[in-house]
Amino acid sequence: MKKINVLIIAVIALTTAFMTSCKNDITDFAAPTVTFGTDTGNQTVMANSDVAIAGEIYAAGEIKQIVYFKDDASFGDVITSGFDTDTTTHFSMSIPGDQVTETFTFEVQVTDKNDKIGKGSVTITVQQGQPVVKFSGLKMYCAQAGQYGNGDYASLTTFQTWNHSQASGYGADTISVIDVWYYNGNYTKDLGGNPHLVSPDTKTTSISTHDGLILSNANATMLRILTTGEVADFSDWANINDDYLISSIDMSNAIKNVGDFAQGDIIAFELQDGKKGVMKAVGGTAGYNSDDYILVDVIVQEQAPVK
Repeated sequence: MKKINVLIIAVIALTTAFMTSCKNDITDFAAPTVTFGTDTGNQTVMANSDVAIAGEIYAAGEIKQIVYFKDDASFGDVITSGFDTDTTTHFSMSIPGDQVTETFTFEVQVTDKNDKIGKGSVTITVQQGQPVVKFSGLKMYCAQAGQYGNGDYASLTTFQTWNHSQASGYGADTISVIDVWYYNGNYTKDLGGNPHLVSPDTKTTSISTHDGLILSNANATMLRILTTGEVADFSDWANINDDYLISSIDMSNAIKNVGDFAQGDIIAFELQDGKKGVMKAVGGTAGYNSDDYILVDVIVQEQAPVK
């Protein structure tokens, strides 16, 4: 009888050891890991813009649930199904712009079937754009007052235009706000001709065959016609209310004379004081002598960017 008891005890001991060993194998799985996509990790976005966050989860102990957090508050429902596999799944979350108002941390928390928890987080830095000033329909004549080729001088901050005699007659105060000079190389002067926008400080020498006048101490303005891809950034023109897009325009290859632009083109500019802006050719009236002009809509930084 004693031998039987000893045998039973031995069997129980072996069974317990075996079960303990199996249990240890299960609980020794590493905690889940969270990996964010290269394009959706830590990022800087403009306030009120949608944010996409995506990545991959791996849980050797099999995925039990996924929970998202925006700062310390849960974001969306707890996810308990629909995984790519038992151990691996991709996640994708879109945060609407009305919830993107200030810098926040987005965390992904994963629990496996052994209740081990893995976490991963990214910081979304939210930028607040600086104010801009907008003006619609700035009119620039090509042959103001019958002065062939002189065109108009224009201010891209006060949104006024002057012909040469007016600008010179008004003196230094007027000249100090003149930012651009418009002329057209075609006698039928409209956006279908050969329109040019030129930095007024280039008027120290003759540019046009018909123009030998000089505007002393004029501002220097750099200009660049945006590429098709860049123009797409400004498709929602009416809702551009800050300088986030404008401030990021690369002006390293800008010049002082751009020509042959057409209706719908957008021309970026950087003024002498450092302000940046964009102007869009929106139309005009063809003519001959003094009744021809173009119209541009303008958005310009209200304050000079920090250097």
